[in-house]
Amino acid sequence: MASLNYYYGVLDLEPGSTKEDIKRAYRKLAQQWHPDKFSNKPEQLKQAREKFELIKEAYDTLIQLSYAETLSFGTRVSVRPPSAEDHYQTGIAYLQSGQRQQAIESFTQAIRKRPNYLQAYQARAFTLEQLGLALQAKADFKKVAELKRHTSPSADSSLTEAEIAFQQGVTQFKARKYGAAIESFTTVIQLNPNHIEAYRYRSQAYFRRGYDDQADADFRRMRDLEQRASPPRQSSSHTRSRSFRWQCLHTLSRHTEIVSAVALTRDGKKLVTGSYDQTLRIWSVKTGGLLKTLSDHSKEIYCVATSGDGKLVASGSADRTIKLWDLRTGELVRSFGNLILGHADTVTALAFSPNNQFLVSTSQDKTVRLWSLKSGKEVYTLKDYPEAILALAMSWDGKSFVYGGKSNLLSLRHTKTGKAIRSFPARPTKALALSRQGSLLAVGSGAEIVIWNRQYQKKVFELKGHSETVSSLVFSADSQILVSGSYDQTVKLWHVSTGRTLDTLVGHQAAVCSVAYSMDGKVIASGSADHTVKVWQQR
Repeated sequence: MASLNYYYGVLDLEPGSTKEDIKRAYRKLAQQWHPDKFSNKPEQLKQAREKFELIKEAYDTLIQLSYAETLSFGTRVSVRPPSAEDHYQTGIAYLQSGQRQQAIESFTQAIRKRPNYLQAYQARAFTLEQLGLALQAKADFKKVAELKRHTSPSADSSLTEAEIAFQQGVTQFKARKYGAAIESFTTVIQLNPNHIEAYRYRSQAYFRRGYDDQADADFRRMRDLEQRASPPRQSSSHTRSRSFRWQCLHTLSRHTEIVSAVALTRDGKKLVTGSYDQTLRIWSVKTGGLLKTLSDHSKEIYCVATSGDGKLVASGSADRTIKLWDLRTGELVRSFGNLILGHADTVTALAFSPNNQFLVSTSQDKTVRLWSLKSGKEVYTLKDYPEAILALAMSWDGKSFVYGGKSNLLSLRHTKTGKAIRSFPARPTKALALSRQGSLLAVGSGAEIVIWNRQYQKKVFELKGHSETVSSLVFSADSQILVSGSYDQTVKLWHVSTGRTLDTLVGHQAAVCSVAYSMDGKVIASGSADHTVKVWQQR
């Protein structure tokens, strides 16, 4: 395994160089050796590709391992001995850069400092499993189960065995070893026939191996166990007490991680969902059936959007790229961004222009970018926002858009030119929505929603009812209703003219991360941290 000193040499830097030095050197060398520059020189193309990959590897390693660098070189001296947490974080950084042996050493150091460090055992087990060291990994998984059992003394030995197998299965699943994962989850189910999560993961593993019948059988069993765990009579009564007008039509449970984004097509027939499990899924709204699974991102998906003509889907990810997909075929049309061009951090929000010519994206890198769908090139980049940008809303006519995030500022811009129209003072926000007529702007400010008259910059209402952060907002097509999702696990419908709460939709078991509202006002979709999507229908 290459040393840090070697990677500094790749970037023509001295050991201990600052992050800014690393970034500057990387940009220079990456531009010099980018394979696109050698497309007309086939005899040099292979060398350029290899050099470019090595430059990327060196950059990713050094930029992530600033702490590990401090330990390795005398140019900087740590003011205190490294703690167990320091060793653990260094191990995570090594793991992210692909240096598994160093990661194991760091996790081992963390465990020596803190013998009952559960997360370090879990991380080391995961890393050992990736290296094919099954016996050592099993020992660590057993220790994880033992530590968990101490926090829950009532667990018996069979459940402990099941937990070990389950942890192994999850690790194998994440490493895309689906055959081995199926075996592990089968062991879990044999030991504990009511293990809901084992059925959920085995269903996913079967599906990815192409065993649709087995996947569907596990999925039905999982849903049956979920319904038993939440007695229908109690759940129904609770829901009726909160909503007379809406009912849950489908609960979609194929994602294995947080469902961070949902979007409905304009005709309301298809639903697109994005998840931290790195997949997009396309569903039939009518039947709840899974139509397609799309996967090309290498990290968590944070946002999705559908084009006005219903032909395209865009997804943004923590891998810093935007993917454009054909909604009908599921094929990848184009990727926006790479290590040199595009966003330098997680893509947080997306919006198509109604004429399907442009796509707007925001990011934690504090920028807004306008992309041409035809050419795939950036039209312009806005860099004047002082903090990470988390929310975006496009006007219904496509002439303007508004964005905000961690700063006390909202910015309204012309779509075509990027020029500023006006700014709004506001608390940090994760959710924005513009009404169809463009006269109203809804802003999620903590647990409250503020409705602004956009033209006159006046507050119309402050909607209070959620108990935790508002994560998502969308207006109805007639601008009379506002739908909100919140970390308090609920979806609310508000009457825009009066500010009155019309309905509260209850059913998710964790934070609601995203909501979508059909054009005809008859369907709402909500994605949650409980790994599910709910499709709500008017009674």
